[in-house]
Amino acid sequence: MSTSEPVLNYASARHDDTRPATKIVATIGPASEDRVIALIDAGMAVARINFSHGVDDDHRRRVEKVRTAARLKGQPVGVLADIQGPKLRLGQIAGGQARLEAGQELRLVEAAKSTDPGVIPLNFTGFRDTVKPQHRVLLADAAVELVIVGVDGEFLVARVQRGGVIADRKGVHFPDSLLTAELPTQQDRKHIALAQELGIDFLGVSFVSRAADLERIRDLAPSMMLVAKIERRTALDDLRGILEATDGVMVARGDLGVEVNLEHLPLVQKHLIAESVKAGKFVITATEMLESMVHASRPTRAEVTDVANAVLDGTDAVMLSAETAVGEHPVEAVRAMARIARAVETSPRYQELSRVPFRQNEPTFSNATALAAAHAAEALKIKKIICFTETGNTVRLLSRYRIAGDIIALTPSERTLHAMTILSHVRPLLCARETSLEDMLHEAQTVLVQSGMCAHGEEVIFVAGVPPGVARSTNVMKLHRIGEQTRFQ
Repeated sequence: MSTSEPVLNYASARHDDTRPATKIVATIGPASEDRVIALIDAGMAVARINFSHGVDDDHRRRVEKVRTAARLKGQPVGVLADIQGPKLRLGQIAGGQARLEAGQELRLVEAAKSTDPGVIPLNFTGFRDTVKPQHRVLLADAAVELVIVGVDGEFLVARVQRGGVIADRKGVHFPDSLLTAELPTQQDRKHIALAQELGIDFLGVSFVSRAADLERIRDLAPSMMLVAKIERRTALDDLRGILEATDGVMVARGDLGVEVNLEHLPLVQKHLIAESVKAGKFVITATEMLESMVHASRPTRAEVTDVANAVLDGTDAVMLSAETAVGEHPVEAVRAMARIARAVETSPRYQELSRVPFRQNEPTFSNATALAAAHAAEALKIKKIICFTETGNTVRLLSRYRIAGDIIALTPSERTLHAMTILSHVRPLLCARETSLEDMLHEAQTVLVQSGMCAHGEEVIFVAGVPPGVARSTNVMKLHRIGEQTRFQ
């Protein structure tokens, strides 16, 4: 007998086998906010709201459109919101624009503007005491590179290493310096409050440098899953600490590609994906994945290869930014990404990806049961593991083992349902909470057959916890044929 009923009947829709196991994150903006249902049909699993663009009413409207569309489709869709973080920019420079020549000496100062062509204003604080001689300063997305050569009172003296054009408000990067910039900023705090009001599922934290940055955010947003956006080279130095402090990682290749040498970026991406999966944290690969589709109706060959390689590396999700926010072909971009991911996932090379080992620093019943289920599925060639979960923890553990089939995650919690939408190979489904394991198995069979996720006679593996309804109590694995008796006596 059910003790509580789910708020939404996401099981009302038929299961769609064409959706890739790798999840697609699509940014919602002016080009796509009225096409959310089409984006879901095309394969979007998580909708991203970029708080750096638009006002609060825009964000409220877009989140509501995503939630409404998900209910209409009977398809759970997570919502990820990015907070801006301490974006470092130039102030107003003399003339609004300047060409800097190699060998030229300049002075950098903390100021909103400068009328002296030899003084470059930096419109933020926290760099004066942390930037040292020989540290690099990158301007305008690394179009210009400076090297600090000394200090002159309130100024940092820099020499132009690589010349180019700079202009007002262009970005600034200090790849060699651990800045003390405020995180979260006052604007971030307002956006975190808004995210809580809107029931956001995932909070993207921009410009993380160290684990302590995430700990401060966690205190402000304890109910949200945190996504550490790796955009600074200094974050790589504390990657282990960041992985312990976060729920997931975003390989944010835009700013990261400025801070590390471009030729090293592919290797950094592979390292971040591998370390995140090993640590049991979900990972999103982002930035310019199908950039040409902002205007073009189909991706370039290089972009197709880029997405395919991220999937082969084992990423949980791939993300679209401008392609769906302001692009001319948002639905086509999601559809193209889904086709690429599905093609890779059916390849022998993807199926033969090495599996991560048991994590010795997580010696729990839940982790051991998840590993046993993954091994049993592989040995018996079973394509579906059915997992009952209150918090999503066991599903996260199962997902990191990257089984060849699907993990069907059944939960009575709508918050947990949305939190699992980002996990590779996971198909989240809302179900009622039952009072006994036998009732759970019986109800699950009914829901799975009605939704088209399983067929009568199909071999599956059930993973659950006894007693039911207790968080982090997973301790049971059952090999089962759909339609057979679920009673143990």
